[in-house]
Amino acid sequence: MKRLGFIALMAMLPLMGFCQEDIHIDVGNARLDLMGYGLSTYTVEDNGGEKTNGFKVEKIILMANARITPKLDFFLMVDAASQDTKKILHEYWGQYKFHDAFVVKFGQYKIPFTIENPISPTAMGNIYFHDGMRYMVGVAGDPVYGNYVGRDFGLTVSGSAFPAADGHKYLTYYAGVFNGTGINQPENNTQKDVILRADYNPTKDITVSTSAYLGTGHAIADDPYGCFKTGDDYKRQRWAIGVEANTAPLYLRSEYIRGWNDGTPMHSVYAEAWLRLFKLPKKQNLDVVLDYEYFDKNIFISDATRNYTAGLQWWFHKQCRISSLFQFKDPIEGSITRRWVTQLQLRF
Repeated sequence: MKRLGFIALMAMLPLMGFCQEDIHIDVGNARLDLMGYGLSTYTVEDNGGEKTNGFKVEKIILMANARITPKLDFFLMVDAASQDTKKILHEYWGQYKFHDAFVVKFGQYKIPFTIENPISPTAMGNIYFHDGMRYMVGVAGDPVYGNYVGRDFGLTVSGSAFPAADGHKYLTYYAGVFNGTGINQPENNTQKDVILRADYNPTKDITVSTSAYLGTGHAIADDPYGCFKTGDDYKRQRWAIGVEANTAPLYLRSEYIRGWNDGTPMHSVYAEAWLRLFKLPKKQNLDVVLDYEYFDKNIFISDATRNYTAGLQWWFHKQCRISSLFQFKDPIEGSITRRWVTQLQLRF
């Protein structure tokens, strides 16, 4: 297994030269920014004695942001690697900034619920989003809602206020109304979902956040716990509180998320930490990554899993890195999964 991992790493090395800066095109007072990234992995997995290994292209994301005027922006994001044609188009939205404290955003984009969901996968230390966040936000995993990469169509008002002496703002808020159906989907009930979030920033490096999701889901499958059937509308409510601290050489993010699918309560807690081991020449950095998660899909019957992750990430050029992590999933019911994942991230 170690030999295969070394071969995989050597195969990735020639691609490192493709990491560049964002591409900027200026036309008069307008600007077009072109960005993108690719994530590819080599995974060795043992799931209850069933062993697999292989390479995979996880994502190829292409983005364009048009600064039409100093206050008006239009953004577009596609995933060229998606095997589902309904999910190739990730985001398309417009945003008008009336003031730092009042920004209006309309279109399809990541919902501002939890600290983690709006974060790019290129800034995730454990390679994958946490299972509890994925399940409760609608990224992936919830069979009655579907897998919609944490995005939806809606309208958000946001802003930052109360400047500190060092220039950062003490308060950031978000208030949004969404269809609640996920990306590239028409509305499937008469209800709209509401998201509220407030971030308190005591310093520029620390954020304490709380957010709430008040919605109505439309079941695309029978509830596994028997609370509702396919086609039924059901209460889909969530609440989260967390903290993020980026105080070099330590980065820490932790959240508690509580949710309800009608009569089924669930909760999740995670803690992710990066410790910078070395600051290498040419802005290269080496971090150790540690992560723990507890996720219970049904508190009544304790349908829970504990996830442990440990490994290294080498930032060889700004936002380009190689991560190699060992992950251990320990469910109360079912097989233990042991997984070693090595990921190459290239971003421009």
